[in-house]
Amino acid sequence: MGGAERILTVASYFAAVGLVVAAISTNGFSGRNLSPLELVAVIVAGVPAVLLLVFTLFGLISYFVFMPSLGTDGHLFSAVHGTQLIHPLTTAVVLTLFCVSVFAAGTLVWIMWGGMAVIFAIHTALIVRRTRQEHTLNGLSEHRPSWLMLLLNLILGGELVTIAAGAKPLAPWRLNTLPEDTWVVDVRTKPEFHWNRIQCAESYPWGVGLAEAAQNKPKDRPVLVVCLSGHRSPAVAVMLRRLGFTTVYNLNWGILYFMLLERGKKREGLFSLTRPHRDPRRRGEDLRGVTHGYVVLALFTLIGAPLENVFLHRDPPGTQIAVGAVLGIGGLMVGLLSFKALGRNFRVYMAPRRSGTLVTRGVYAWVRHPMYTGVIVGLLGYVILFGSVVVLPAWIGVMILYAIKAVREERALADKYPEYEEYRMRTWRFLPYIY
Repeated sequence: MGGAERILTVASYFAAVGLVVAAISTNGFSGRNLSPLELVAVIVAGVPAVLLLVFTLFGLISYFVFMPSLGTDGHLFSAVHGTQLIHPLTTAVVLTLFCVSVFAAGTLVWIMWGGMAVIFAIHTALIVRRTRQEHTLNGLSEHRPSWLMLLLNLILGGELVTIAAGAKPLAPWRLNTLPEDTWVVDVRTKPEFHWNRIQCAESYPWGVGLAEAAQNKPKDRPVLVVCLSGHRSPAVAVMLRRLGFTTVYNLNWGILYFMLLERGKKREGLFSLTRPHRDPRRRGEDLRGVTHGYVVLALFTLIGAPLENVFLHRDPPGTQIAVGAVLGIGGLMVGLLSFKALGRNFRVYMAPRRSGTLVTRGVYAWVRHPMYTGVIVGLLGYVILFGSVVVLPAWIGVMILYAIKAVREERALADKYPEYEEYRMRTWRFLPYIY
């Protein structure tokens, strides 16, 4: 995901939060009867919004919570799939907030929704353009999917795309129903393919070289296209249909969900998985419980603070709002600077990247854990902004869990990088000259 795309994603969700606050302030969604036209509009937008929201949230939770715990190459997957996983969720949010705007019926609310829709449209156009450029760079100019297929795949997910192109979605638990002569085409990158794959799969990263290989394959032979999470494979399934293959399957939700399904099982055969390449020295060091804990507490803080403000009808003074806004924006900026400095070294869990480097530039030149500082300070500003008391223990819990994670993380970094001890001696853990 490029810098402009990250900014637009963040802007979309900030706009979403602002719209919800404006809608609550308008009428609190109460005491208004919808006209027949408004009711139809809500149903047309709301039904796909709910379906997309459920599907994308399940995918995101599985991807970012379970996947990094399975191996040490999670950064490869996030770098490739970040946009394709988040953008369908953004589509669901845009549709949901359209329904919210209909209920609220306020001029400010509609202006904010229009702004969010414009951001979403610009963001979508940038992603499609970048995707087509990647196809060109990887030799897919001749058989790359159309603009329409890319748009459907991006904003709605891959299943609809495969059906529209004549390919057949295949659930991971139905792999063993395929004929044994099925040609399994894996379109992930080489490092992803090396990490774990279906036994009989052949590697064609992004589909490169597939058109040439397809010339020697009988067109009535079944083909299964797989990628990590089902976002890259639909485009290649479309290409194979255009090349004349009559039976093309796309693995729904990709290798990711197949791995989750097969976790703890020992299966053999053409369609079983190879063992993931793990680093045994890092097993058990991820402190997944700590990570899950601060994520849950942070979400509780983000959701609970404005709700408490609304239900208790609090009206914080201007000075308090100003202090909260300054801390919140400051924490956000520190977090973004930290993320930019980390680059591909970013990881949700504690164990460092196997192929990572020690980052000592930017904000990391002074503080060893500036991203944690940014989150703690930003959440504190958020709590102060709304004058919340109920969620204050949750914020304290976030701070404690980050402190535990920082201590354990430093041990792992010292084991991996010989120069880390010298770096630790000349920097501060969270705040310069304080701690």
